Amino acid sequence: MNDSITFLHSSDWQLGMMRRFLGPDGQARFAQARLDAIVRIGEVAKTTGAAFVVVTGDVFEHNQVERQTILRACEALKRIEVPVVLLPGNHDALEPGSLWTSAQWTGHAPSHVTVLTSSEPFEVVPGVEIVGAPWRSRRPVSDPAAPGYEDLPADGKTRILLAHGQLVSLSGGLSDVPTINQAALEAAVAEGKARYVGLGDRHSMIRVTDRIWYSGTQEVTSPEELEPGNVLAVTLDPVEDAISVEPVRVGAWHMVEHHAELDDEESLTALEDWFAELPDKERTYVRLAARGSLALPLLSRLDAMVDAQGEVFASVERWVKFWTVQPAPEAGDLDMLQLSGPARAAMEELRQALAGGDETAGAALTLMHRLARDAG
Repeated sequence: MNDSITFLHSSDWQLGMMRRFLGPDGQARFAQARLDAIVRIGEVAKTTGAAFVVVTGDVFEHNQVERQTILRACEALKRIEVPVVLLPGNHDALEPGSLWTSAQWTGHAPSHVTVLTSSEPFEVVPGVEIVGAPWRSRRPVSDPAAPGYEDLPADGKTRILLAHGQLVSLSGGLSDVPTINQAALEAAVAEGKARYVGLGDRHSMIRVTDRIWYSGTQEVTSPEELEPGNVLAVTLDPVEDAISVEPVRVGAWHMVEHHAELDDEESLTALEDWFAELPDKERTYVRLAARGSLALPLLSRLDAMVDAQGEVFASVERWVKFWTVQPAPEAGDLDMLQLSGPARAAMEELRQALAGGDETAGAALTLMHRLARDAG
């Protein structure tokens, strides 16, 4: 091959993924968005002139996804008009009962889609060879990329290595399965065994070196992810031995976390303004942390605000670990409730407990304030 060639690198589609923080409506839109992003990858292939697409592991969330998920995935893949190469990862490993051997997949997968079931070289288009390291179980006993790079000849061919797993440098040594030998990958590139190494497993887009990349997931799955929602357009020039890697946005969802300091009406208004300015609310999950102390009416206003925004956004979740807003009930707020009898006695008892440092009494007073106010 003498001319440059462009291809697309994606990974971690995890079709069939469930998110506990989404309600039924949000979950349905989230699942559809992951499929829609595949269609957009096909559109990017057209606009970039990509010759093929590679997906480096975890195409599906697990091997027991619903039949509908597999069939809808096949329909989305049909919309990509160039060859597509799929690498089984830890979520959809080539283990007994794998979906890759199911009637749903084998009977409906498009003919231009190839699942790598071995590490034998595969010529995806004339002059370009792909070698992959598919996972055969969820818990490998050695470097999961090794079958791909161990026996590669240093012949300078235009060869792309596909692997799935963690690098020690990124896992912090905390991975509970064997990690990928980064030095071995870099050596494979330096020795001319591979022109590009496409990795999967990390949901963040990460440049390891100029020729070793994690593409990240096609749609965000967690606020911690860095630059998710892209596909990488990789162009190789074998004559000049040059490479360019350009991320192209295909995701439509956003997941953000926000830390709010709440101590007065002004800070509460600022939080309302922050919510109002966020775009694409129906495709945005917010994980909200808050700390401070609010008078009872303001605390009730905060609760109402979060509940209302949860109806507008895909989801707004109080981050329990970092939700430490304390009630600051004022005597006037409580007296305005005009309670009498047992309710008044209970309120006075709670006020005394709060004065004695019982924080649960503050929460109970806040609830009493809300209920009495709403009833009135």
